[in-house]
Amino acid sequence: MNKKNILYIFGILLLITIYGTTAKAQSLTQNDTTASTDTECLLNWAQTFYPQLFSPAVMGLQLSSPYLYRYYPATNAYVGVSSTDNHVYYQGPNQTVPIDMGEFSTFLKEAGCGAKPYPVIFIHGLASSSDTWIAYRDYLTANGGWVYGGIPAYDPATKTVNFSCPSNSTQAVQCTGGSGNFYTLNFSNNQGLSLDLLGGELAAIIQAVLTANPGTTKVLLIGHSSGGLAARAYLQGIARTPEATTPLSYRDDVIKLITIGTPHQGSYWAEACHTRFDLFNLIDDVGICDLLAPGIDNDSAEIQDLQPNSTALAVLNDLNTHPLPANVSYVSIIGTGQPTLSSFIDFDSGDGIVTEVSQNLSTLTGSLPLQQKSVAIEVPFRECGNRISLPLIDDIGQAHTCEASDLNIGAEILRNLQ
Repeated sequence: MNKKNILYIFGILLLITIYGTTAKAQSLTQNDTTASTDTECLLNWAQTFYPQLFSPAVMGLQLSSPYLYRYYPATNAYVGVSSTDNHVYYQGPNQTVPIDMGEFSTFLKEAGCGAKPYPVIFIHGLASSSDTWIAYRDYLTANGGWVYGGIPAYDPATKTVNFSCPSNSTQAVQCTGGSGNFYTLNFSNNQGLSLDLLGGELAAIIQAVLTANPGTTKVLLIGHSSGGLAARAYLQGIARTPEATTPLSYRDDVIKLITIGTPHQGSYWAEACHTRFDLFNLIDDVGICDLLAPGIDNDSAEIQDLQPNSTALAVLNDLNTHPLPANVSYVSIIGTGQPTLSSFIDFDSGDGIVTEVSQNLSTLTGSLPLQQKSVAIEVPFRECGNRISLPLIDDIGQAHTCEASDLNIGAEILRNLQ
């Protein structure tokens, strides 16, 4: 099934409603007194990711037994759920009969609503922080019915994990600072730590999250960029603490790893940034630091580890010696749409920083018996990215830093949360 068909089906399944002409008239005059959290979550998802079908955005529900629904005047569409058969119904502007779209439970999984069996930990990448995930955090708390447990961070001095809540947000963020459905971690130093040390901090954070949620035994990890490699370091038994002489063993406490824009085979820009070079003897000092925000240390441990031929990646990608656990599911979300440096002067498709091939974990795992899938999503260039001008080549842009706030990538994350 091609992407266009998938989107079409998707646009329909998020929709849910409703009734004939009489029921329609009644529903517009009644307030919802039996609101369903799951129904609201699903309808919020529909209007957030498909505004062309459901607008303007509205809150709350209306009741016209047996339906809980919303009406969108701009698009003249009804969408709701019937308590009679627990199915989703949609009635568009040119339809006189509501369409049965199928079982409510199926759509809840698609939208990241309903049951939340595993705490989710969002992992940031190079020179970033928990703020990477603000857009998704705010959506999950405001529209998805998720409880935000806050920001777990490992303290190397005390060897403990502390939970905090955002203090610099422009609006109040509901946050428990402990138990919750999802978290956005902070590494203690995300440039000065090698991938194995990042994995060691992640291991401690996972244990702290499980402790904060009694009865849970596994977490779901979502890593952007090098955050996905930190997760792999832990899963593959390579992670360590600074004082340890042996690596940490994987504790069988991860159910799924979702990587976004992760350089599984490295990024050539990391090599260019580290070595710095005079491109074609025409322009000096070109590298990843010119495409990303200021503040990246060219010689940092993480930049060195992200180089395609680094020792760290060679160890991580030796899957015979350090296998990926077979009882973990793997999802590679691949950012596309921008030319990406793949060697000294060659470009391949990617997100401007990491090529499609490098972002795709399955190019490494091949025929290994793993539960995995790969999804390519075009990420348009916008203000969250950056551009540089190269003589004889034209402008080069990167949308890599836009992936952690992209709407289409957000939709793909939601459909993989269970």
